[in-house]
Amino acid sequence: MSMKYTLRLAKLADAAELLAIYAPFVASSDRALSDVSFEYEVPSIEEFTERIKNISAAYPYIVCEHEGSLLGYVYAHPYIQRAAYQWGAEVTIYLTPEGQGRGLGKVMYAALENILRLQGVVVTYACITASNEHSVKMHEACGYKIIGTFNNTGFKHGHWLDMVWMEKVIAEHPKQPELIKKIGELPAEVVAAILRDASAKLQ
Repeated sequence: MSMKYTLRLAKLADAAELLAIYAPFVASSDRALSDVSFEYEVPSIEEFTERIKNISAAYPYIVCEHEGSLLGYVYAHPYIQRAAYQWGAEVTIYLTPEGQGRGLGKVMYAALENILRLQGVVVTYACITASNEHSVKMHEACGYKIIGTFNNTGFKHGHWLDMVWMEKVIAEHPKQPELIKKIGELPAEVVAAILRDASAKLQ
């Protein structure tokens, strides 16, 4: 069976297409869209490629491909760079307009979480602009709960923005956790199976 939707790990060669997905969330004339990212300038292709490389070295960076085009991406990265925080990870997702409303976010997050569990992550966090109600509702549908609001924490487009933190516990907290594994330490065939099973759910 040929799959119209394919979830796979990102490649450095995807950088230009992924940057094109991300750019409107930084610099669109539609403030409701560009308030999503707290960056002021769209990163260069070189910088964005380096981000993909650095994240992929330790965590899942998953893209959704549909008939040769990328509809979105999701990844995890350290919540805070301190050893005691390593069992938590911050997650980020961006979808094209064509990729929204198809249930992609839920399936992509489920695949991400399945891999993170194997790495030893027990809780995930999402940092979202409070006015981005669509994203907040999507995360709630994925099992996330708002655990705090930072008021007037970012300034962009001439106004102050609130930011909410959302949390999801994805595994039990062990009494004595093992150190987090990098994604490259997981069996490649297990990661591939998770992505293959997730892709099948989108057909």
